[in-house]
Parts: sequence; structure tokens; C-alpha cells
Amino acid sequence: MKKIVFLLALIFMSIILSFTELKTIFTLEAIQENYHTIENFYSNNVLLVGFLFSLTYIISAALSLPFALLLTILSGAIFGLSLGTIIASFSSTIGATICFLISRYIAKDFIQNKYKKQLLKFNEGFEKEGSFYLFAIRLTPIFPFFIVNIVMGLLKITTIKFYFISQIAMLPATLLYVYAGVQISDLESISDITSPELLVIFFLIGIFPILSKRIIDRYRRNQ
Repeated sequence: MKKIVFLLALIFMSIILSFTELKTIFTLEAIQENYHTIENFYSNNVLLVGFLFSLTYIISAALSLPFALLLTILSGAIFGLSLGTIIASFSSTIGATICFLISRYIAKDFIQNKYKKQLLKFNEGFEKEGSFYLFAIRLTPIFPFFIVNIVMGLLKITTIKFYFISQIAMLPATLLYVYAGVQISDLESISDITSPELLVIFFLIGIFPILSKRIIDRYRRNQ
């Protein structure tokens, strides 16, 4: 009974955040419009903003809400490249691990029924390649990250191993998006989005999954 109530609460929170005005808080337009207000508040409340932002990110990742990418960009805009990367990297991984644990210990039966096909495919890949399979699908976004979190919770991988592999494999993409946030925070107008620096970043973001896949495929062939 407790599991059912918990699941219903998670679903209810997801619906509220996805279909109410709260979802507009995390749009790119809102970030750009309210950036200076956020920046001023942050300069006067560094620890509080860092804590609340990290908590928001962790909850979003744990509940598989569609805000992770924009929160990563916002992390760079508010905290800069170094601190923004640290906050986004740890928050996303902690949230992913919580989602992993919910799948393993609370929603196991529900996940087995809903993601039966993905579970079979993941299990086959995991049995063949072990932990490297998780690293590969994290580095190359073949599947949405929330599906990876959910399905991996039902496979024979320890929580610690899941956490550290996810942390390392997600870091390159996190760094790119945080750096994009740093550049976006410096925009004076929307037309500046075509600046050489941002175009290079967008190019790297677009080509990164392709390059990652080719590197992983070559590694597999060599093995």
C-alpha cells in the first residue's frame, strides 16, 4: 500500500510540474529574461541559491522531469563553468541514482511491465559487456537518460557502480551544456546567439553523440 501511495504522489507531482504554470520557470526564454534578477539574488545568497538549485536539480532528475537540460544550462549561467559543472554533475548523478533506487526497491513490478522490451535489450547488452555497457549508453544517448536510470535499477549492478559510472560518462556532455550556459548569460540580445562561440558550442553538442558512438564502436571492434 505504501508503495502505491508513493508512486501516486510521484505521478501527481510530475503532472503538476508539467501541466501548470510552474513549467514556464524552466524555459530558455524565462532563464534569459530573469537572468539578472537571479544573478543579483545569487550574489547576496550564495550558499542558499547553491543549495536550492542543487535540490531542485536532484528532484527533477529523480522524478524524470523534463527540466534537466535547461537546469544544466542555467547552472553555467549562474555559477560559472567550474562550479556550475560540479553542481550539475553531482546533482544529475545523485538524482539519477535516486531514480535508480526507486525503480529497484519501490516500482519494480510496474517497471517490469511498462519497460519490458527495453529491459530485455538492456539485460542482453549488460550480460555481454558488463559495466562498460552502462558507460557506453551514458556517453552515447541511444536511450533517454530516465529510461537508463529506471531499467538499470532492475539489472545486476550495484548502486555504487551505477553512480560512479554515470558520473564519469555524463561529465563530457554536462561540461558542454554548462559552458553553453556561461556563453548564453553573456548575450546582450537574441541576435547574439549566432556568435562564433555559441555556434561552435552548438556544433560540438550536435556532433558529440556521433563522435562518442564511433569511438565506442571502434573500441568494441578492437575488443
